[in-house]
Amino acid sequence: MTISGQEALIIETTESVELDPLREEKQKIFEDILKYFEVRREGYIKVPTGWGKTFLSKHIMREYQREGKFVLFLVSMNNPLLSQTYFDRKTGGPLFPNSSILSSEYKEDREELVEKLKNRQGGFVLFASLQTVLGKNNTEIKELILEQADLVVVDEIHNFINNRGNAFLNEFGEKTRLLGMTATPFQGVVGNVKFVDEISGDMREVYEKTLPECILDGELADLKYTITESEQDILEIFDFEKGLSELDRTDLFLDCSSAARIKQVVRRTQLAKDLYESEIKSGRSGTPAKTLVFCAPVRKQVYGVGDDKKTINAFHAKLAAALFNGDISAEEFEKDPDPSFPLHFENYAEDGSFREAAYITSELPKAEQQALLEAFRELGKPPFVLCTVGMLIEGFDFPALENLILLRPTLSMRLFEQQLGRVVRLSLDSGKERGRIFEISDKVDSLYKKFGDGVFGSRKIEQIQMLQPEIRLEELFSEGDATRALKAGKIKISKLEFGGPRNRKGKPREIPVRLPPTALRARYFSALLSLTEERDIGLFEREKRELMRSALRFRVRSSKDAEEMFELTGLANKLKREAYEDRRLKDNSRKYKPKVFGEIEWLLKLRALNSLKYECKHLSFQEKNRILKTLGFDPDFRQIDSFREKCLKRGSDQKTLPELFKVLTFVSRLSSEDTYQFLDKKKKEQWKREFLPAVYWGSCFIEDSPEMKELFESTEWDRQVKNLLRQK
Repeated sequence: MTISGQEALIIETTESVELDPLREEKQKIFEDILKYFEVRREGYIKVPTGWGKTFLSKHIMREYQREGKFVLFLVSMNNPLLSQTYFDRKTGGPLFPNSSILSSEYKEDREELVEKLKNRQGGFVLFASLQTVLGKNNTEIKELILEQADLVVVDEIHNFINNRGNAFLNEFGEKTRLLGMTATPFQGVVGNVKFVDEISGDMREVYEKTLPECILDGELADLKYTITESEQDILEIFDFEKGLSELDRTDLFLDCSSAARIKQVVRRTQLAKDLYESEIKSGRSGTPAKTLVFCAPVRKQVYGVGDDKKTINAFHAKLAAALFNGDISAEEFEKDPDPSFPLHFENYAEDGSFREAAYITSELPKAEQQALLEAFRELGKPPFVLCTVGMLIEGFDFPALENLILLRPTLSMRLFEQQLGRVVRLSLDSGKERGRIFEISDKVDSLYKKFGDGVFGSRKIEQIQMLQPEIRLEELFSEGDATRALKAGKIKISKLEFGGPRNRKGKPREIPVRLPPTALRARYFSALLSLTEERDIGLFEREKRELMRSALRFRVRSSKDAEEMFELTGLANKLKREAYEDRRLKDNSRKYKPKVFGEIEWLLKLRALNSLKYECKHLSFQEKNRILKTLGFDPDFRQIDSFREKCLKRGSDQKTLPELFKVLTFVSRLSSEDTYQFLDKKKKEQWKREFLPAVYWGSCFIEDSPEMKELFESTEWDRQVKNLLRQK
């Protein structure tokens, strides 16, 4: 049965809901969630895209409907996800009997739905978008939902953080259970991240599974991530007209303000085509594997040629498709002093079929967009490459998609994870063995030179580092058994050098990438130490906070990592000794500067020891002892806790764990929302100066006592502090 968008989509029947059974692990999760909601009313599950969270939610919704309850399945603006869940793919009709869908795409008869809700008999499932529920014409429907809903399932709940969706969820009463689902339980860019549990003080994580764990368990496809450096300066490609504030956005904008700038963009995009030709098309006996290309936005309008010189919307997606199709030659474009573009960027061949590469944009008619997506999902037929800027990041279901090319650097880990989720789904039909991701990266060191001291304020150093693929991948694989997945070859990370030496077959050279990228982090950390060493500013509060925050991001998983860390601690120690002897410093600087370097030295050592204790289960006892020796400790892993306490004693103002816990208990009371909001500016600055260091030190000892763990997980802590620790 097929239902048009203009019909009233209300179905009432006694038919049962036919769902494939859950596998053993998911059946256990299903039962645990039902038990959780017997005693609590809010919670969310965090699993990677493609794991099957929507399928699990269908089983939960069916259970509630069988009991005669009212279930609301809610999404933000992702109508494709809404209809995918509402309709049964096998029959084309609604999956649930006695159900309805309410969104801008489907024109619901409001009066009929109101009557249905008022006189509801038995279980009922309403699929709705937030924007429609909150529409000015749906006030009565909204009130009935708030009054009757027994369970609200919120897909992509990260879209409901601190906005109208957040406010709507908080309107539900005690009888309503709220289940959120997400692959990325946060929003925002580095330095300004908000988390799902900020939706409510009672929101808790019910279940989570990481990407490496899902890959190891065969629930997601193996992953190969390839980084290709463009050898271009990021300032030549992207628009930094507003300075470092550009890093506060989710994406960087391409700079297409002149022919010279556009030539740089073309050169960089050509590298994506080279990757496609070399790594995707080359060597395949059949047709090319389907490839999705995420392009970058352009702030300023780009104009075409001809008499009308119309604006070119979604310019980078169209440019990429033209390059892949050979409509534009990067080499000829480079030589032309006044390069131009095709009068029309064309998706279709002369016979009306799609070309090898196509672009999809919101300006295309809906029917054409749908035709493009259907053709792209059909294996063995063009288009083989689909280029887009902001579409298809969430809710695009195509398990057979094998390749992803990233041409848009992002400052958002949420966006990054959502992009990766497009290629890790398992596919039974295509024979896909692994998802492959290719990212073009640029040189970022020029940002330090151009913006100088501004780089180290307001967490800009963290944002710049997130432009490096290795740093993002370390963040992505910081949870779960990534080491085992990497060791087993289930996850592979490498660099591809086009300009370097080539092998006999003429292919680019492939170089394995090791995580964590300690050498890369050490380079940036050394720059921050050097900047601090050059300054004579008194208390060094900002520098100290930046150094401590950066120190907590280091991980040690091998002897090589330990060597890098030992060099950094040696540099901090050297700067500490030099500061003691520097008679040019003012009194305050002479007092505080050595103390800052000393504290950083021991916090770095503590971070290395913590990493060794909790993240190095893959290492033998002998290897752990060698790392301890490298770090300057006795080679006896049995003493690691006494070594950690030594770091606290040498570096912190609080010399013992009980003393540290006492201070943190006071901090938790002071930083609670009820108290912190009433502190004047001077008191808040004092709080940052005197107590934030204790929070950093305390975060290293969360697992050492139930009291410390309970304190750090307490809802009493100010969200600013909790977010700060989550981002370490």
